[in-house]
Amino acid sequence: MSRGKFFPTLALLVLLFPFRLSARVMMVVSGRGAQYEEIVTSFKQSYSGITEEYNLMGLEDEARKLGEAITAKRPDLMIVVGNLAAKTAKEYCPGCAVVYAAADNVRGLKLEGSKISGVSVHPASAKVIENLKLALPGLQQIGILYHPTYAGKEIAELKAAAQKAGLKLEAVPVTQIKEIPDALNQLLPRIDAYLMLDDPGVVTSDTFPFIFMTCFQKKIPIFATSYDLIAKGALAGYAPDPATFGSELALLANQALNRKPASMEKPAPGQLFLNTKIASMWNFNFAPAARSQAVMIQ
Repeated sequence: MSRGKFFPTLALLVLLFPFRLSARVMMVVSGRGAQYEEIVTSFKQSYSGITEEYNLMGLEDEARKLGEAITAKRPDLMIVVGNLAAKTAKEYCPGCAVVYAAADNVRGLKLEGSKISGVSVHPASAKVIENLKLALPGLQQIGILYHPTYAGKEIAELKAAAQKAGLKLEAVPVTQIKEIPDALNQLLPRIDAYLMLDDPGVVTSDTFPFIFMTCFQKKIPIFATSYDLIAKGALAGYAPDPATFGSELALLANQALNRKPASMEKPAPGQLFLNTKIASMWNFNFAPAARSQAVMIQ
């Protein structure tokens, strides 16, 4: 490209997008892991700007160090992936424009406002119910434990979607981990399948084994909305696809840089997953229609 063509083009870009070209954009990833890496790779393929990149390695100390740097010089936009990154944005950059993904703690943090947008950890409720029926045909009574802070909005949507699909969803709120055993034992005799959301108020590294074993002993299959939870023990699930996750995050980041309206949360794009290892434990055979549309987890 000749100098004569380059400078008018650059000048035109400055006139059209002055903020975008001068904005300081920071991408913060909570740690290592295949899901985060896929999201970041997909994001970079769809994002047209330049960013400073930081990985917190899952360490609070790294978050504090970065927080001090943010306090000293605030970015114009923070792109955060995962819970620790979202927490860092909330604590050290109040009032900053933020786009988030793969963070199930944003509601608990109250990371919200006119400059906040993101991709929810929850797929669209209608898609969850549609794929649950596809993977587990014949089931009529679905049950779920949920924390109102983290999943209250989704429960209302799931109930409406289930009713429209001819299913009944019984949702039991819990606000403390200690409530889970009694609530689960009362719920399971009334349901055919347990729906497990990516809900940090209910599902943790400590509570998941208990919920899984209790459901397994009662012969109640689990349908989950998190890839990690499906891989750990759910029979099937409809969960976010990390690659598409990244492209949706890039779309929101580009909108924020172009100063289009933010303050929105998009449902996570999803994919049906079938856990063949758990299916063999249950002696369960997935229907051909489900297999043809799903990704198998061995």
